[in-house]
Amino acid sequence: MLQHEVFLKDQLIPYIGNKRKLLPLIHAAIRSTGQAEGVFLDLFSGSSVVSRLAKAMGYAVTANDWEPYTACINRTYICNHQPPPFVMLGGLESAIQRLNALDAVEGYIAGRYCPADDENLDHDSERLFYTQANGRRIDAIREQIAGWRSDGTIDEDEEAVLLAPLVFQAAYCSNTSGVFKGFHRGWGGATGTALYRIRSTLTLRPPRFLDNGRRNACLQADANEVAESTPCDIAYVDPPYNQHQYGSNYHMLNTVALWDKPPLEARFGNGSGDKAGIRKDWRTERRSRYCYGESAGVALAELVSRIRARHILVSYSTDGIIPVRHVLEILSERGKLDVFTHRYKRYRVSSQRPSARPYTVEFVLAADTTSAAGTRDAEAIERRIVSQAEESRQLVLISTNGKE
Repeated sequence: MLQHEVFLKDQLIPYIGNKRKLLPLIHAAIRSTGQAEGVFLDLFSGSSVVSRLAKAMGYAVTANDWEPYTACINRTYICNHQPPPFVMLGGLESAIQRLNALDAVEGYIAGRYCPADDENLDHDSERLFYTQANGRRIDAIREQIAGWRSDGTIDEDEEAVLLAPLVFQAAYCSNTSGVFKGFHRGWGGATGTALYRIRSTLTLRPPRFLDNGRRNACLQADANEVAESTPCDIAYVDPPYNQHQYGSNYHMLNTVALWDKPPLEARFGNGSGDKAGIRKDWRTERRSRYCYGESAGVALAELVSRIRARHILVSYSTDGIIPVRHVLEILSERGKLDVFTHRYKRYRVSSQRPSARPYTVEFVLAADTTSAAGTRDAEAIERRIVSQAEESRQLVLISTNGKE
């Protein structure tokens, strides 16, 4: 895995739920299956980091996520083994250079999500997601990519390979703590957090590629529907853990990816109440059942029952909406379980805010569906999982009889 470290972590969007720091845990769970090859289905691929791991391990990967911004990321890193030719632009490096050299323009992003003057801000009516300078760079670059796609200069693969680094930069340079439900009051907020990125000049870099010699695929659909129609050897399930919808948390990235420019007033206030300028389509097209206590467990049980795989891996957290014991019971219905745990520092919006419970436990349940149904002692295993938050050890394997 280490030999592919650069590919695994190249231009990963700063993402709540990103498994970048948990790759050793997930790698151990995948290895435990004894399935050294075959089809790996990543049903909630998000940042693509687990799909990249599976690709680097030699599996034929099918990466799925229904958010539009993930489609260009998956197409770039999972489906492409090498840079597309960009024949009409002189290659990928030349295309990137042309985009970085564009004159900035005031368009959709600069006019609605940025202040008019980066040095004189109106906190009561201006959105401060980006500096005006970077907003104009996003507008110029995105309009050029759209123009090239429209006139046939680039194809769908080439468009994705240009959009993936733009989506990353749109996340990296934002005046936020990672999500787009709000922005700092002033650049970096009261403490001037992360000014090195917020006030940096948005600049694209070519993505990294890896050829694993397999035919990989990318899907953009509801995971519960994909599970039933996509047989595989290993299915990896990493659903949302909490009430925050990804479509609203990362609405800006969807706008950059789709470039459909939803109607939005240039300023908020005066009773408009639309301070964050969040897209509305997530409510009707991509509202996740996994973000609600009354439906998350039902959705997971339905999904797990539909999966057509020898091995099912489910990532979850002791901070999740679904109780740990319920997750154990759902997966144990499909076969014998192994449980991998990792103590993990909880996400905090600000490092200045103390936490009464600084650690949580991330865990991966691995079910072999060819074996007899799983554990009869979910309560004991739940206690062992939860107890890891108070211990210094990080990576632990708990067998289905509750022993380590």
